[in-house]
Amino acid sequence: MGKVSLMFHEIECMGCHACEVACKQEHGLGIGPRVVKVLERAPFFKPLFCHHCDDAPCAKACPEAAIRIDPLTGVVLHDNEKCTGCNAVPGKSGMEKQDTASCKVACPAHINVQAYVSLALKGRYEDALHVIKEANPFPSICGRVCPHPCESNCQRETIDKPVAIHAIERFLGDLDLGSGNRYIPPMKPKKADRVAVIGSGPGGLACAYYLAREGYRVTIFEKASEPGGMLTMGIPAYRLPRDILRAEIDSISAMGATIKTGVEIGKDKTIEELRREGFKAFFIAIGAQKWQRLDVEGEDLQGVWSGLAYLRSVNLGPSPRLGKNVAVIGGGNVALDAARSARRLGAENVFILYRRGPDQMPARPDEIEACQEEGIPIQCFTQPLRLFGENGRISAIECIKTRLGEPDESGRPRPLPIPGSEFVLRVDAVVNALGQEIDWNCLTPESRCRLTGWGTLSVDPLTLQSDEPDIFAGGDAVRGPESVAQAIGDGREAAFSIDRFLRGENLRLGRDIELRPITNPQKERVNLTPRVEMPRIEVQARLKGFEEVEKGLSESMVTSEAARCIACGSCCVQACPWNVMQFNAASLKAVKCDLCVEKRQRNESPACFAICPTRCIHWGDPDRFPQAVSIGR
Repeated sequence: MGKVSLMFHEIECMGCHACEVACKQEHGLGIGPRVVKVLERAPFFKPLFCHHCDDAPCAKACPEAAIRIDPLTGVVLHDNEKCTGCNAVPGKSGMEKQDTASCKVACPAHINVQAYVSLALKGRYEDALHVIKEANPFPSICGRVCPHPCESNCQRETIDKPVAIHAIERFLGDLDLGSGNRYIPPMKPKKADRVAVIGSGPGGLACAYYLAREGYRVTIFEKASEPGGMLTMGIPAYRLPRDILRAEIDSISAMGATIKTGVEIGKDKTIEELRREGFKAFFIAIGAQKWQRLDVEGEDLQGVWSGLAYLRSVNLGPSPRLGKNVAVIGGGNVALDAARSARRLGAENVFILYRRGPDQMPARPDEIEACQEEGIPIQCFTQPLRLFGENGRISAIECIKTRLGEPDESGRPRPLPIPGSEFVLRVDAVVNALGQEIDWNCLTPESRCRLTGWGTLSVDPLTLQSDEPDIFAGGDAVRGPESVAQAIGDGREAAFSIDRFLRGENLRLGRDIELRPITNPQKERVNLTPRVEMPRIEVQARLKGFEEVEKGLSESMVTSEAARCIACGSCCVQACPWNVMQFNAASLKAVKCDLCVEKRQRNESPACFAICPTRCIHWGDPDRFPQAVSIGR
């Protein structure tokens, strides 16, 4: 028996739903799941069916190995006996299993968290890594520096504490990096089309990864001397070791992408020049690396640093010595990284000044805790007024106490100065980590791209396409300073858009799917093991240098932690890129189209093919399909 498949004439479908009804009756599905379904999308109808993918993400994601690819026919088959419904509990689990686990919804890259955690529990580490890399090429990086909103939205938190998702991701990524045979995804044959990625931060690198996987010739242009963007220049080695970072970046080069450093687009080359060189599409991922000024007297004194300039010197050298007393202004991760770095480089009295309260600090709670452990006080409700100098160098900072007023344009309470509360602090250096802006020198005057009132690039929020059709953008360049995971998610979506753009396809079709989070999963079948704590080196050892503070979980700790997942959704349903995998609430098992392969052996036709009144359904050998048949997403 050769390969079999199912295809539709989308334009000929009149939306009668006869195929749905016949299929449900054929397989006894009853109310609920539909393995063939028709969406009404005027002026056409959109038949959805299992595409029996060559790489079958559902098969990779299933922790019970209940889904496999038949080697003779290529049909993706589901074993009802092996399927457990992903911890489905009779009387408790229902149609919520068709929705999406809240951890995946909250993740900006929409990683199938439940699947890789479940696979890790089974010891299937390679499969778990493959699941992660479908949505995130850099698990070792994200496992360290992502603020992990997946954990903030983990339903396990309603029982005790969330699953340590990021620590499991890091373990899987590090295991791959140390394997000696790193995972490189299957890549399609090389295409002629060339794509330029401007910026080598997480968004640009992710876009290059997914474009290279599709066979495009990708060149990344980076104006700095080293690739990585903020990963390289803005995050200290005690949070992200350089060897880990380099190894993750090297994987992009191993896939055939070219990285050119020391090339500033807009200065050394323009986008128009790159067009003339043959580049067909562009992804702008320049980040937000321009510092926001304090706008106070004395800001230009010697000894006053921007947070990014200081961290760039720390990471790339030479490491600056700031003196004994150092004030860091700001409440984000850049401020905390600058303060902790200054402490490691010999500053004895480092303190942070923040104009709002602790609840408004944008820095990660665990980073705030680590900062305080290292003896760095955070003075909240404190705002700088002016900087004083002696012989042209900073010597003191005048501040005023604040209180919180009504929300400002950012949605946070506006800090209001308290008259008469001024005070002066003696300092040897000041690091301004108040905020970041975007430098748009890459756009020359003739560009039709528009900026928003926030100074970000105006793009279609779904496709990330700008006003110039061949230019796409994402990450901080579009959203303002955001997380690494958000930049990676944008890079992946942009790669998907660029692929469609270069193939002349509709960029929006099938992408406006809203993920509905599961908010009330079963809580009857729960492993009550306490959450494991991330091992850290002692505080005094930390301050001696830039050794990584968090040491990572052992294999036994990962197994213990993965067992705490309550499996809110269905791994295979969340893995399906076509949104057609189904959960049957009656049987508490997954269900999918198997192309009725057993009927082909009997020379019979599947119910959907036999009943279709317009003959828009074709079933059998794909090589014999009419040329007019097309598959759309």
